[in-house]
Amino acid sequence: MHLGSTIADRFVIERLAGRGGMGEVYRGLDRSTGQPVAIKILDEHWDASLARFAPDALILARLDHPRLVRHVAEGVLPSGEPYLVMEWLDGEDLASRLAGGRMRAQDSVALALAIAEALGALHERGIVHRDLKPSNIFLVGGRVDRIKILDLGVVHVEALTRLTATGTPLGTVAYMAPEQALGAKEMDARVDVFALGCVLFECLTGGPPFAAATMARALTKILFAAPPRLRDRLPGAPPALDALLARMLSKYPGDRPPNGLTAAAMLRALGDVRVPDVGLRKPESMSGSPALARTTAAERSPALTQHAQRGAAASQSGSPVEARGSQPLVDAALAREAAVHGGALK
Repeated sequence: MHLGSTIADRFVIERLAGRGGMGEVYRGLDRSTGQPVAIKILDEHWDASLARFAPDALILARLDHPRLVRHVAEGVLPSGEPYLVMEWLDGEDLASRLAGGRMRAQDSVALALAIAEALGALHERGIVHRDLKPSNIFLVGGRVDRIKILDLGVVHVEALTRLTATGTPLGTVAYMAPEQALGAKEMDARVDVFALGCVLFECLTGGPPFAAATMARALTKILFAAPPRLRDRLPGAPPALDALLARMLSKYPGDRPPNGLTAAAMLRALGDVRVPDVGLRKPESMSGSPALARTTAAERSPALTQHAQRGAAASQSGSPVEARGSQPLVDAALAREAAVHGGALK
C-alpha cells in the first residue's frame, strides 16, 4: 500500500506500523470519525488466507469486550487482498516488555488474570484463539492493568466453521499445546489455557518453559519433556501458584483448567501473590536434567487423533519413516532430533 492511499473511500494509509506472518499492519485515519485505526492487510501469498480471514472479521464484529481489540470494518482490496480495520492502540506488546526482563510476581498474576478473563469471553462464544503469545498481548499505555488481546486471525469458531485444515497447526511453537502441535482434529479452549500458562511462566521467570535452540527441539520438549516447575526456577514461589501453573502446562488437556473463565477464577483465588526478592535458579543443564517423560500425550489424551498418535510415537522412537506423512510440525526432522538425543531431549 502507498502512503496516502484510501481504502473504501474511508480509511487513509498514514504509515507502515509492522509486518508479521499474515501480512502488514498500517496506521491509518478513519475519515468518518477522525480517529486513528490499525489496518491489517493479508499477504497475497498466504494459502487460503481469504477463507481464514472472512470469519475473523465476522468474529470480531460480534465481540464487545474491554480486553479484546475492537473491530471497525473489513473488506477486500481491488487487488484481491482482504483487509481488517481495528482500533489503534498506543503502548507496547508484552514481548517488548519482557525483552527488558521478568516481571514482579504480583504483576504477572494480575496480567494473567486479565488475559484469562479475555480468553473466557472468547471461550463462552465457542471461540479458541490458538495463537496466544506475548506479541499478541498489548499493554495499552504500557500498563499491565490495561491489556488487549490482539490478532484473532487464527481463531477457531467451533459453532460456526472448521476452515483450518486438519493437520495444519497454527500458532507459535513455544506456546503450543501438545495436541495443537500434533494437529489433532479436536482442539478446544484448553490449548489457550496451555498458552496462557507458558506466558505466565515467562512473565515470572523471564523465559518460556519450553525454550530451545531450534523449532524441532522445542517441539520435542513440548511433546515429551516433563513441564518445568516454577518452584525449581523461582525459589519462594507460593505452592498454590506452582501447582496451578503445573496444571496449566500439563501435556494432557483433561488436567488443565477447562477454559479461560475457570483459569481466571483459579488465578483470582491465589489472592495477593508475592515472592521473596531472590535470584532465579538456572534451568538444569542438558547433562543433568531428568529423562523426558516416556508416556506420550497420545496415550492419555482423547483429543489426539490416531494420525497424531503415530506422529507422537514416531517422534519418541526416532523413526523418520513413521513420522513422515504426519503434519508439518511433527515430521522427520523432529524425529531425528529425538533420535540424536536418545529420545530424551532436554
